[in-house]
Amino acid sequence: MTKPEIVILGAGLMGRVAAYFFMNHPDGPFRVRLAEKDKAVLQEATDWLRSDQIEPIAADASSELELGGTLVGSKVCVSCLPYFLNPRVARAAMRAGVSMVDLGGNPQVTDMILGMDQEAQRKGIAFIPDTGLAPGLVSILAWDLVHRFQHCAEVHLRVGGLPQKPEGPLQYAQVFSIHGLLNEYLEDAREIRNGKAVSVPSPSDLESLEFSGWGTLEAFVTSGGTSTLPRTLLGKVQRLDYKTIRYPGHFAALKLLIDMGLASQKKYRVNSVEISPREVLTRILEETLPKNVPDLILLRVTAKGDGGREEKFELAVKQDEQRGISAMGQMTAFPAAAIALAILVGNVPPGAHPQETVISSAWMKEQLGKMGIEV
Repeated sequence: MTKPEIVILGAGLMGRVAAYFFMNHPDGPFRVRLAEKDKAVLQEATDWLRSDQIEPIAADASSELELGGTLVGSKVCVSCLPYFLNPRVARAAMRAGVSMVDLGGNPQVTDMILGMDQEAQRKGIAFIPDTGLAPGLVSILAWDLVHRFQHCAEVHLRVGGLPQKPEGPLQYAQVFSIHGLLNEYLEDAREIRNGKAVSVPSPSDLESLEFSGWGTLEAFVTSGGTSTLPRTLLGKVQRLDYKTIRYPGHFAALKLLIDMGLASQKKYRVNSVEISPREVLTRILEETLPKNVPDLILLRVTAKGDGGREEKFELAVKQDEQRGISAMGQMTAFPAAAIALAILVGNVPPGAHPQETVISSAWMKEQLGKMGIEV
């Protein structure tokens, strides 16, 4: 196989769907190297993709040296790894002279990658962190709405990845990384209130909302969803907030776990082993939350201004049973892959960028439309 154009790190729930995007895009297929340390997961993904344009490779992202070898010769890297590995990926990509996008989710990691702007410019490569759904697509849609107003006052983001049928005490299922989920639930959120950038504790500020066909739901503040918008919209809006949508009862059950200390990272010695409650909770959730159940993405982006006028994006996306792709996969991996494609075809200048400033909603809608998703 000739040198890959794209390297995808991680062949799990999101990585394999990002590879599917490049295999099935009307302008493709593109040459993809799919890297994964778990050989069984890698084989499963390769069997599902069934494409001679895929080069599967066993690689461990914990080694920057091994990462560098994985990236060599490619043009763009799509990191579908847990957020805490992305600094390592960014350093390896910078040394290899390879552009990079990631699925983000942690504001501190995003800040670090954006801080590599000048070095990326010198290398002639582009870094765009926090791509995906939320953070990700919602930032691009919000940027579009804000610029439809002369004076935009408020932007409200509401997004949820849910099982189509609520299950268990959390009324939830495993639709993406538990590490990422707990990070969103426990880190402070970044918002704009009264025109000022502020930090808000997660989870907090519970509200009820209605979605046609899905009844009454709840939403509450979680971290990461606003991504770089508190920076890029500062001075442009008075209010920006993000809340995660869940079935009623999830917030109360989540708060109980947190208030009992079961999400703490404090180490306890148990039978001569040091372990934190959060490590135990992560493992329990990984093992007990339902998996491989039909899922659903609900999204609502609302902007208000110009004397009370309102603009809105709203959609509900279900699991694609025919293609075997979850709703979360479609709405997370496809947008990330679309941004990687924009870099590949030369639509993004060198540097480290907030996605909303370099990716137009028109481009994103076009690419998602080519994959069968209308926004």
